[in-house]
Amino acid sequence: MSYTLEFCLQARADDATFTARTVEEVDAALDRVIAAAVGNGYYHNPTALVLERPTFGPLQFPDHGLKFDVDPDQRVAALVWVGPGFDQPWMTLSNTPLPKVDLYRDLGIGLRFPANATITLDQLRAAAHEFHESGGHRPTCVEWQEAEGF
Repeated sequence: MSYTLEFCLQARADDATFTARTVEEVDAALDRVIAAAVGNGYYHNPTALVLERPTFGPLQFPDHGLKFDVDPDQRVAALVWVGPGFDQPWMTLSNTPLPKVDLYRDLGIGLRFPANATITLDQLRAAAHEFHESGGHRPTCVEWQEAEGF
């Protein structure tokens, strides 16, 4: 089955919701999200979800999601994922923590990712592609650790 990713981007330079269905479109969407991060450009963390997945409740919340922050100057990112098969959110885990990088799990309240959640932009790209191809399941190409809250 082919899946559609919906990206939500709220940034100073780009405020939009857009979709991606092909590998090339996912790459272009990630390029757009990364470019919008320049100069602390996000108002809220970018998110991605698969439109074909189930929703629940009166507000029709998706049953999954991928949220991230990016530092394009340092060429790093961090992800938090929630979805099928797990009772809690998970965030990326790196074997090489970068303590001098400020990446936020929730920009709205100033909640930072821990230093050991930092991954490379190449890993972000691989994880986003796997998230897309698997229909919203947790990517296996990066390591994960438990997280409190999405």
